[in-house]
Amino acid sequence: MIKLIKHIGFIIVFCYSIASAQDIHFTQFYATPMYLNPAFTGANACSRVTLTYRNQWPGINKTYRTYMASADHYLSQFNMGIGLLVASDVAGTGNLKTTIINPQFAYEAKLGRDFGMRFGMQPGVNIRSINYNNLLFGDQIANGGAASSVEIPIATKTYFDLGSGVLFYSSKYWGGISLSHINKPAESLVDGGEAVRPMKYSFHGGGKFVINPDEKDDLQKKSVTAAFNYRGQRKFDQLDIGFYYMQSIATIGVWYRGLPIKQYQPGYPNNDAIAFIIGARTKRMNVGYSYDITISKLAGASKGAHEVNISYQFCVPKKKKKRIEVVCPKF
Repeated sequence: MIKLIKHIGFIIVFCYSIASAQDIHFTQFYATPMYLNPAFTGANACSRVTLTYRNQWPGINKTYRTYMASADHYLSQFNMGIGLLVASDVAGTGNLKTTIINPQFAYEAKLGRDFGMRFGMQPGVNIRSINYNNLLFGDQIANGGAASSVEIPIATKTYFDLGSGVLFYSSKYWGGISLSHINKPAESLVDGGEAVRPMKYSFHGGGKFVINPDEKDDLQKKSVTAAFNYRGQRKFDQLDIGFYYMQSIATIGVWYRGLPIKQYQPGYPNNDAIAFIIGARTKRMNVGYSYDITISKLAGASKGAHEVNISYQFCVPKKKKKRIEVVCPKF
């Protein structure tokens, strides 16, 4: 009986996730800057590639596993960044899979000696698919386990998806706004379904404070970085807030995710997780690992979340810079 209740509960959660179409998220969201905001495309001093893997709630069978790869490059003659982001998210018994293919473009403008702005666009394609053979519909249960359902499934759905963002920054601070699914694309996997992907918005920013600014070697500089990311989609919203400490090749960080003053239902405060991050860096490479400790009512079953990020840039930044660099953290 307990096992049956668990299966029913998981089905309810799974179906709700399909209906709400909430987006994937990352604990190390500044290590996936092009997913956070297309205005970050080409913002790095050198061309770079980034790989990310996230395993969310490994204690619950068949939950979210996300893979992402991105690459970007700055075209100085056009003041433009170009890039490509590809991601795949797999969840549930039916292997609900979302594939994202997003070409990205960003234009950079200097607004003053120490102040800049970037505007980015993301005209992408999303592909959703599901294995209906692994699912059991309500009418099949009512008919004593019938082999098929009257539902008319669509195994794969492909649609255009538009996003954009703007970023303001100086040599110490940054702040941005991004919008995803501006066109609210239809993504139902049932024939005649009217489900649309709701628009997502994000406000993010922070500042980096160098403790020993006279140090010439970048790897020997000590710094503290504080940042936040507030995002919402339909009636759901959440805040990530935390800080990083960098010294030599090492980075450590602590993050909180949630909005404790807000309750979607009585007795269910918006507390999600506390995350701890460790990282290492060289002049060209950054590696980060984070673990989320779930503090919601899923804490006993979810076993948190693991996330690994690797970023590599193809040059060593020069000391003399004509551009104002965006100093957001790399982890």
